[in-house]
Formats: sequence, C-alpha cells, structure tokens
Amino acid sequence: MTRYATRNLLIAIFLPAILLALCKAEVEATPVFARKHKTSCMTCHEAFPKLNPFGESYRRRGYHFPGNDNKYVKEKPLKLGADAWKNVWPYGVWPSDIPGVPPVALQANFLYRYKNDAPVKHDLTLPDEIELLSSGTIGNAISFFATIALVEEGSEFGGIERVFIRFNDLFMGSSSKSRVNLTMGQFEPAFIILSNFRRLTHTPYMSNTSQVGKNNFQFTSQRGLEANGIFSGRIDYAVGVVNGNGTETPGNTSDNNSMKDVYAYIGYKLGGLTLDGSGMTEEDLLSTHRDERSIHMKAFGYIGENRLDMQQEVNDRFNRYGLGVDLRYDNVNLLGTLSIGNHKNPNNDSRRYGIFSYTVEADVVIYPWLIGIARYENVDVDYSPMRDEVVLAVAALLRANLKLTIEGSLHTMGNDGDTAIARLDLVF
Repeated sequence: MTRYATRNLLIAIFLPAILLALCKAEVEATPVFARKHKTSCMTCHEAFPKLNPFGESYRRRGYHFPGNDNKYVKEKPLKLGADAWKNVWPYGVWPSDIPGVPPVALQANFLYRYKNDAPVKHDLTLPDEIELLSSGTIGNAISFFATIALVEEGSEFGGIERVFIRFNDLFMGSSSKSRVNLTMGQFEPAFIILSNFRRLTHTPYMSNTSQVGKNNFQFTSQRGLEANGIFSGRIDYAVGVVNGNGTETPGNTSDNNSMKDVYAYIGYKLGGLTLDGSGMTEEDLLSTHRDERSIHMKAFGYIGENRLDMQQEVNDRFNRYGLGVDLRYDNVNLLGTLSIGNHKNPNNDSRRYGIFSYTVEADVVIYPWLIGIARYENVDVDYSPMRDEVVLAVAALLRANLKLTIEGSLHTMGNDGDTAIARLDLVF
C-alpha cells in the first residue's frame, strides 16, 4: 500500500472507535437462553457469538445444562400433558412441553466500512443486518434453533440462515449422555471447524467462502441430516448427508442434482472441560471458564457433486479433507485449520483443479470485556492467483449484549481490497 492509502486506512480504523465509544447505551441482556436460565450472556459466551468451553458443552447437549438441567431453568415451560401419560403409551400421546414465553430474540448490527478499492470508499450501513433468532427445548429429548435475516446489507431480505430440529440422545431417551443425536433441517455441518456463525470478526473466514471455478460449494449451511454425538466426554463425531449446493444462492431451496454429498468428522479433546460438561460442579458454572488449558484436535472428510450447467447436466465431483486444532491456555485461544481438495471439472473444461487453504488465529482475552483477534489465511486454487488475508480486530463488550468491533483486513497477494470496519452489535 502507498503511504497515503495506509494513512487513510489507519484513520478509518480508529476514528469510528472514538465516535462509537461515545455512544454507549444502557441495555439489559435478554436473549432466549439468558431469559430461560436468568443468567448473563457471559455464562456461555466469551463475547457473543463466540462460545466459551461451557457454552460449547451446552450447545452440544442440545441446550441443556450438565446434570439436572431442570434445577437451572428459572423460566418454567408450559406442560403439554401430565407425565403420567408416559406410562400408558402407546395408548396415549407422549407428554411434552414448550417454552413458557415465546423463545424469540433480535440481533442487529450497525456498520461503518472503508474499502480502498471500492467506488464508494466510506460507507455507513445503519443498520447493516437485523436477525430474528429462536431456540429452545421441547422436554429433554428435542431441541430447535432458527435464525432468519430480516435485513441484510442494509436493505435486502436475507432469508433463512439456519432452521433445524435436533433429537437428543436417541438410544438413552434423555440429554444426559448425548452419544447419538440426530439433526435435520438447514444447519452448519459439524465438519466446518471454524464457524462463520460463531466468529468474533465481521470478516468471514476466507477458507470457508472460497470457491473453485463454477462450483458454488462453500463451507456454509446445508440442508440435510446429521448424526452426531460424544463418547467418554472427550471424543466427538459426526456423519452427515446433505444436498451439497449450499444455501447462499437466492431461491436455492433444493439440490441441483440427484446425488447427495456425504461427510464425516471426528475430534478428541485433551484437558479442560469435557465436551459434554460431565463432571462439572456448581462452582464451575459460576466461573468465567477462561482459565482452561486444553487442546481439541479435529479431522474431517467431505465427498460431493455439484451441477455446473442445468441444461447440459454438467457435474463436478469433488472432495475436501482437513485437520483442525483448538488450543486454549488460560486467556489465549489459538485456532488453526488446513484443508486440501480436488475437483474433476469445476470449469467445464475437462481440467482437474486442486485447492489448498490454511488458517491460523489467536484470540486473547485482555479483560473480560475486551478481546484482541489476529488471523492469517491463505487460499491457493490451481490456475488462479494465490490469495491471502490478514485480519486484526478488537472486540469490546460495552455491555453483556452490546459489542463494538474495530477491525482491519489487509492483503499481500491476490486482487482483494483492504478494508476497515467499525461495527456495533446489539442482541436483545
């Protein structure tokens, strides 16, 4: 970058931080699970939407606390039938329950963006996105989650991001073990090691969004079925069958070919809190969980097929294989992934293409309300220029449900422009 461009980028990063810091507002945290358990967002999040180790175990257990979940539910559900009906099944309907109040929350973000290669370099998108969130449990055996983007990029209706239902612990009849669960709907598959839905930065993971040729496959939400679970508190796994063509294309409500994609994932966590939260004490629940020392190692494989031309029925068969690591040492969280893939015909030119990508990230909790993020990514696709991205950011919780993010993304290769972001997120 030139000296002039560098100066403009630094001004674009720090000036919005000063302006927005003067605009703090008093807001009470009231998302769905905070209301259900009458607890702070910080019980499960380092800074929303990123989960801490306890939040991860809560998610993996189908939104249940370890042990006796009912003990921690402060907002009592509405009973749909007495428990005695269980004794007469199948000659009666199995009883259930639903949340006592509508399990609905809203998330909105307000965005300032500077992009050095755009026709409009300075842009205020206020608001940038408004999302409707809903999640909850139906007894111990069933849980659900949904996010719908009401406004996206300032004006467009974003549509469904995720809507899924999960049947918990199929062979045990409760959420106490979570050995075999079944998820169905539109969800983020477990093989995606770095979640774009739970990242701290505005900039998405480049390795997740990179495509090869005309094949629109990305590491994003899919429609399908997934069996997942945890064994011995330390081993997590998932196998799934999905449409494979993603959900990013408008009106993309069904698969574009008859073949279904399949994937498998396995991980092992050494040290720290168990993946299902087993063995936790009430003292653990009250702590911030920032003093964990653990390493979670992961591996996955994905095989799919995507149609490039509907009229000529031209398909591209492809695969992805990868490794990941999630290392926690007190207030430092190091994340890393690498993946390789092969495509037989992604540009309909009878040429094979390969893709190699890797990501490294460090998240450092400076104070309980302040987190620094540094990330580097590199993506190399055959017959295309190599791309990379450096993301530097600071996320500050002005309140438990009000977050300010100051961020810059820089590139040393490829044709991507450099960007500065100031973003304010509110969840209620």
